Order: sequence, then structure tokens, then C-alpha cells
Amino acid sequence: MASKSKNVRMEQLRVFEKKLALRLEQLEKKGISKEKAQSDPLVKSLKSKIKQTKVRIAVFDKFVQKKEELAKAKAQKLAEAAQEEKASASEAAPEEAKPKKKKSADAGEATPKKAKKQAEASGEEAPAKKAKKKEE
Repeated sequence: MASKSKNVRMEQLRVFEKKLALRLEQLEKKGISKEKAQSDPLVKSLKSKIKQTKVRIAVFDKFVQKKEELAKAKAQKLAEAAQEEKASASEAAPEEAKPKKKKSADAGEATPKKAKKQAEASGEEAPAKKAKKKEE
């Protein structure tokens, strides 16, 4: 029963319920009361499997629902971002927008430069680490 498909789980549930109904009919034909039939090991096993399958279907539904909610939230964020871009683009001139993009690109380059400067400032530690790696 290692299936991740809801359709397969629904089919398993249907099969278990059918088997349970057949077993209860057999016990009834033998003259066993419904109360005593509930204590039958096969009936207990089938009821247990039905319960487990229902829980798995419920979990599957929960994941599907959560996935839909996340998709809606993502679509809403994208729509809000697009509206903000349109609003900022209409307010700012196109020339002003270009330098902002350049600044963000410069900011991305500034981070590695700072890291190099820090490595140079602590020049004694960096070569020592490299030397240890080579020796090992």
C-alpha cells in the first residue's frame, strides 16, 4: 500500500469495504450475531485497514489543499509585484530606473571585493589555512 495516488487509495478503500461487507455476510449466514462478528479477527483487521486508508486519503487532501493555497498566495504576490512595478515605472522616468539597476549590480560586485579585502587584511591566517590543506 505504498501508493501516493488518491485514486489508488480510494480504490483500496472500496475493496476493503467490500471485503468487510462480504465477511459480515458470511458470519451472519453462520448464525453469528453482529456484536460477536465485531470481535472476529478478520473483521477487526479490515476495519483497521479501512481506518488507515481514510486517514491517508485525508492527509492527501490536506496536502492538495495546502498546495492550492500556496499557489494562490504566490500568484497574488506576483500580481502585487507587477502592480508595484507599473506604479513605480509610471512615477519614475526611464533614465532614473537604469541607474538603480546599475547600483544593484554594483552592490553584487562590492560584496566579493569586501571579502577579498578582509582576506588580505588577515593575510597571515589565510595562507596558513591553505598550507595546512596542502600538507594533509
